[in-house]
Amino acid sequence: MSSKPASSAFRTIAVVGKPMAIGIGDSLAEIAAFLQGSGRNVVFEAETARHVTVPGVRSMTPAEIGEHADVAIVVGGDGTMLGIARQLASSDVPLIGINHGRLGFMTDIPVERMMPLLADMLDGKVESERRSLLEGEVLRDNQPIFQALAFNDVVVARGTGSGMVELKVSVDDRFMYNQRSDGLIVSTPTGSTAYSLS
Repeated sequence: MSSKPASSAFRTIAVVGKPMAIGIGDSLAEIAAFLQGSGRNVVFEAETARHVTVPGVRSMTPAEIGEHADVAIVVGGDGTMLGIARQLASSDVPLIGINHGRLGFMTDIPVERMMPLLADMLDGKVESERRSLLEGEVLRDNQPIFQALAFNDVVVARGTGSGMVELKVSVDDRFMYNQRSDGLIVSTPTGSTAYSLS
């Protein structure tokens, strides 16, 4: 993984929003105008751009954001953050979460306080916090049938079938145990917080 530039070098900034959230368009436009006014190159994530138009702001797919953006500002709730984090996991793009939803454990900047905090970010007055990722892989007859990176958790469930599933659990390619159950949940420290609270 390549390392992205330090905060003072945030030149290309992606803005990702929960497209259908009431009133989010105004917040996204305000952020884009502020960033443009500070001389930054601003892009909207492609789905976000379908719902918000700001002159001079083009759209990028998540893959393009992963290649070109120095940071992504995520406006929404934790679901929006998890969705884009999953898509950008392999690119090492830092994420800044602004809470425009109901749950805000990861999107902890209130939308009412976002502008002064964005100004601090552009001035390099930020602390980064690295979060653990899980790589989950499901094998059947020694053949991979599913593989993904997870920011929160990996859930293996029996699906729509009845009865239990038989699992052979390995960590870092080392056998841990066999299990018969309804499923298995493996959490990162970030994901385990949600389970503790529920």
